Amino acid sequence: MLRSVRIRITLWYVLLLIVVLAAFCVGVYLVMRQSLYSNLDDIISNRAGTFQGLLEYENGTPTLPDNAASTGPDPEERFVRVYDSSGEVTFDGSLGAGGAPVNSDEITEALKGDSRSWSVKLADETLRVRGFPIAKDGETVGVLEVGVSQGDIEETLRILLVIMIVGYPLTLVIASVGGVVLAGRVLSPIDDVTNMARRISAQDLSGRLNLDLPDDEVGRLARTFDEMIARLDEAFQRQRQFTADASHELRTPLTVIKGQVEVALSQPREVEGYREVLRSVNEEVDRLNRMVGSLLTLARADAGGVPIASEWVDLGGLVSAAVEQVRPLAEQRGLRIQLELGTAATLAADEDLLLQLVLNLLDNAIKYTPAGGSVTAGWGMAENSTQLWVRDTGEGIAEEHLGRIFDRFYRAESARGGSGGAGLGLSICRWIAEAHGGSISAESTVNEGTTITVRLPAS
Repeated sequence: MLRSVRIRITLWYVLLLIVVLAAFCVGVYLVMRQSLYSNLDDIISNRAGTFQGLLEYENGTPTLPDNAASTGPDPEERFVRVYDSSGEVTFDGSLGAGGAPVNSDEITEALKGDSRSWSVKLADETLRVRGFPIAKDGETVGVLEVGVSQGDIEETLRILLVIMIVGYPLTLVIASVGGVVLAGRVLSPIDDVTNMARRISAQDLSGRLNLDLPDDEVGRLARTFDEMIARLDEAFQRQRQFTADASHELRTPLTVIKGQVEVALSQPREVEGYREVLRSVNEEVDRLNRMVGSLLTLARADAGGVPIASEWVDLGGLVSAAVEQVRPLAEQRGLRIQLELGTAATLAADEDLLLQLVLNLLDNAIKYTPAGGSVTAGWGMAENSTQLWVRDTGEGIAEEHLGRIFDRFYRAESARGGSGGAGLGLSICRWIAEAHGGSISAESTVNEGTTITVRLPAS
């Protein structure tokens, strides 16, 4: 049972309630007792004031008239006694009730000028007694002793104690049962999370809790669980799609290689024929190498295995160097390639990765721009970011494809001229931009061209 969270929560709650309730009961009892006795002392003081007004002095010795003991209600529950300066009794109003014992020590202290309180037994009653010094001409000439029954106080405290003795365990039982029920209601969504987690597997991540809960800890837990499963589902789908696409892309060049080799082996050929086959195989192997390299880069990026060696990079110089590297390829394809000079910009970045990003963008633009067109690369500053862009005059990308061109293996062939790329270049560009805390976006108009912009944090 102690393995159950609801039982442990209830036990801790009940343990805390035991301590708090015990402290509360003790506090209430003591405060009530103090308040009742304080009120009784006020009653005694008021009664003593009445008797002090009736005092008579015979040769300087204080006493009371014979009928003074019957003054006020319930004379059997009260008594009054007067002592002289030597502690001798000069008036005793307790005789009618059987006589109250004399507390010589307290009377002696009262004769010193201190008002004292104590309890005495009179018949079957316990009385609260208080001694008041009697002063005359600045001297203490006796003591006025007044006693009042404290039976009502004892009865009240007894009833209060019985209520606490009965109510204390009853409250704990009710709190324990209520704690288990409430804890069960509060924690029931967690059971739903547990049961859902048991049912979930890599083959089926479609299940969701969809619990209508308030925005508290348990509600946030349930919603976070659903969000986590949604992210896992999306990640698994991407992984399955990635695996399927990679298998398809790798199979194509392997099929071409195997077909070329089988054709070459099917019948004898001249040396030049074999050379042609080997050249075709070599092209496909180069394609395989590029694809495997891109796949390895993306796999390492997903695993966080590509370190970012940050250093100060001159963005203008880097873009210019990338343009010069691809200029021969652009001219070979009959394209104009040019720089759009911007303001000087320096940022902290991994120069090799940033160069790879620009080269990928330029290669992509050259690949999808027909002869006679142009490719432009530029850079500049905008607000709190550093920007670089590559613009081409190709056929553009249709709106329905524009949002997916950075997905792995995605190629909008009809909009980009039908070139045979693997669809990984822009995915690598997006990873490099995001690894530097930036972003990448594309704008395109069909039959007019495409502009891809990279925004990086300004340093």
